[in-house]
Order: sequence, then structure tokens, then C-alpha cells
Amino acid sequence: MVSINPTTLFLAAIAIGNVNAWTWTHCTNAERCVAGSNPNASGGTTGGNKNMPSTGSRFSYAGGYVFVADSCTNFSYQGSDGYWYSHEKDGLFVSPAGYMRTAHDCNLLVIDSKSQTTGITWWWKHNGGDCCLPDEVGTNIFNIEAYYTGAQ
Repeated sequence: MVSINPTTLFLAAIAIGNVNAWTWTHCTNAERCVAGSNPNASGGTTGGNKNMPSTGSRFSYAGGYVFVADSCTNFSYQGSDGYWYSHEKDGLFVSPAGYMRTAHDCNLLVIDSKSQTTGITWWWKHNGGDCCLPDEVGTNIFNIEAYYTGAQ
């Protein structure tokens, strides 16, 4: 007889619901970035919140969590090509289609959308590298800040 834990089933349903809340049509040439919850938001929501992280807060995602160590860089918008580029770290960027590149230790981006509905969202790439942001996040960006998570 197969036994199913109701808690496991509930958590799986929530994870599937969260994944389906975003659409990926603009950026499709890399794996999807991992969404997380804002550690300073009441209720743990990712959208519609305007709180930035504080050092030592815990960033949660499906499957685990990492601690926010400190801000590693801010980004500037380059109007000539539509990219967001890092100030302090070479090679970090977000393209106009939502293609995101992070570094090995600076791999948690907090993206503030111009859309009030989307608000501030948290996106992560384990061990750094390239990934795709969903359409609602990767376009219409107001500001970006990146954080250290250590060698996560």
C-alpha cells in the first residue's frame, strides 16, 4: 500500500502553483532562475513588496534557503542597448529579454519592477551563472541590487 504524506502533497501543490504564476516567453535560451521569498515581507510574498533585504536575513526558495551576507553590487540601466550592468562586479547583467548572469558568490538578485503588481522579487542562480527571468520580472525593471550568498 502506498502512503502519501498530506504535508508533502500540499507543499508540492504550492510549488507548482508558484512556478505557474510566471511566464517565460522572452528568455528561453537558459534554465529558469529560481524564485525566492523576501525575508522582510510579511507573509513571505515576492510580488508587490517594497522592502529590501537586511544583512543576515534568510532568503527561502523551494528546496532550501541561503543567508543574505551583504550587498555586492548595484546595477545601472544602459539606454543604448537596454541592458542593466553591474557597477562593482564585472560581467553581471540582465538583458532586455530577462537573461540574467550572476557570479559564483554574488548570485542573488533583488529586482524592483516598475509594475506595482510585480513589486520587488528575489531571483537566484545556484553557484552563479546564466538563467532566464520570467517575462513579468525581466522586462519593465525599475532597479536591481545583488547580494552575496557565499559559495551557494
